[in-house]
Amino acid sequence: MVHINIIGFKAAVAAVKDKSLRFRPYVIAGAAGGRSFALDCSREAVRQGVVPGMVLAEARRRVNDLIVLAPDIPAYQVVNDELEKVAARYAPVWENDKAGNLFLDITGTTGIFGPPADCSSRILREIYEQAGIKPAAAVASNKLVSKVATRTIRPTGLIQVRDGTEAEFLSHQDIRILPGMGTKLLRTAAIVGIREIGEIAALTVTQALALFGKQGHLLRSMAQGIDGSGIERRNGNRRITRQADFESDVIDDTVVRGAIEALAEHGGLQMRNEKLGMQNLSLVVAYADGVRAEGREKLKRPLITDGEITAAAYRVFKKTANRRIRIRSIGVSFEDLVPLGFQPDLFEPETETANRKLQEAVDKIKNRYGAGKITRGINLAISNEQLAMSNW
Repeated sequence: MVHINIIGFKAAVAAVKDKSLRFRPYVIAGAAGGRSFALDCSREAVRQGVVPGMVLAEARRRVNDLIVLAPDIPAYQVVNDELEKVAARYAPVWENDKAGNLFLDITGTTGIFGPPADCSSRILREIYEQAGIKPAAAVASNKLVSKVATRTIRPTGLIQVRDGTEAEFLSHQDIRILPGMGTKLLRTAAIVGIREIGEIAALTVTQALALFGKQGHLLRSMAQGIDGSGIERRNGNRRITRQADFESDVIDDTVVRGAIEALAEHGGLQMRNEKLGMQNLSLVVAYADGVRAEGREKLKRPLITDGEITAAAYRVFKKTANRRIRIRSIGVSFEDLVPLGFQPDLFEPETETANRKLQEAVDKIKNRYGAGKITRGINLAISNEQLAMSNW
């Protein structure tokens, strides 16, 4: 397994596009809840005390000549396309979270590209030649260890952790680079004096559960270098589709909105259970007279929760369904699905964190008791319409 890690992906892309930004303090800024935040930072900005997630006003106070840039979605896509072209040349299967993290399964390619370390070196060289970016890369037996390894050498370089030495390699690493160690768990670890990953590995299962709660068992296994996860995605062709067929043709906007909510809930639950987020959405409206209307929206970021999926689908519907004719069915397609790949140490606006936690709680209820046990109130508007749900 090879992990390619581009630190500060958005900032790195900006520097490739504008060479004058090299060695200068700049941030990529975005807004949430009426406030602007630094989503990504240049290395010079970090050296001067700015970190991702910092309120922009505070970042400006720390750096007088701070340059503020807006996110450049098209540029990120161009670079990701180049990264995947390189990945495709060396790995039969790869995974790209579109945020500077790629996992390549190069099992069985030694005869073509040489030993894993040599192959990884070639990959790094080609990424620099094609995309103008110098990442960090790590070779290890699994995704977890390779991910931790790139964190030990970043922003650039190449490291290999040989099979059978995973626990030894992790033993003296700082617990802050172990995936899953969020603020609360780090606080708990500090109270009991745990600073190295090996100290978590040495805990008994009972001790780990007592200290870290239900996450204790998983953290202990991770600290020992155990990870059974595999590559989740090769490309963006994966999609989930859902269709709502009305028993009687409808024109009531409330009923249509309820159907869209139901489609978002059913498709969203399957998507999240597969640990995916959607980057594109398409919608098809079939009218009573047989005419079909289609619309789509390319999203600025992966959507995850039912609320944001519904909002996007309804936006597309309002742009697409411009005929005053009764509707027979609506289909929604969740397209260009990507692995979620959330990292607790990355900044995430508080409102998004709260929405995601609420969605996780709702999904837990649905998975345990059935998808119909909890739903949004507007869906009750379609209870008498005998709506039939199906794959599209």
